[in-house]
Amino acid sequence: MQKLNTYLEKSYNKLLEISKRITSNKYPDYEDLLHESIIALYNSNQNKIKDIIEKKQLTFYIVRIMMNQYQSNTSPYHKKYRRTKHKEHLKDFYIYTKEPLTKEKMQEFEDREKRLQWIDEKLKGLSWFDVEVFRIYFREGFSLNKMQKETKINRSTLGKSIRYIKNYLKSLK
Repeated sequence: MQKLNTYLEKSYNKLLEISKRITSNKYPDYEDLLHESIIALYNSNQNKIKDIIEKKQLTFYIVRIMMNQYQSNTSPYHKKYRRTKHKEHLKDFYIYTKEPLTKEKMQEFEDREKRLQWIDEKLKGLSWFDVEVFRIYFREGFSLNKMQKETKINRSTLGKSIRYIKNYLKSLK
């Protein structure tokens, strides 16, 4: 545990920079992400961590933890920070548009969140590529054209992945 503490003290700024890159420099997201990853690190098997330190692979391991925390919709980071931001964003939207935030609209939002959790659960074990493409398309609201421009992946490949996941989810209903 002492080696881990020493490593984190020495490498904190470097890890914070990595976290900034992962979160596209969104404050306070990058600090929250790093701190959740450090908590996950301390909750890991300490013998495994000791071996990783001896192999000089701890930075890589921490980056992997950060990526998993940031990309997973079931991670502690997502549950603490990102999910609550969606609710705040919804409230801000209604305040901005001067529409009343009714119980029905909040219920719609809660139902959507439950649906997204169900989808996340059902997609476990499928191809990471298909799941990630669907996540970007569905959760982030990207169009196929925008995804194609940003990723340089063929539009038809992206479309096939999205159709595959949609059909898979329909078959589960």
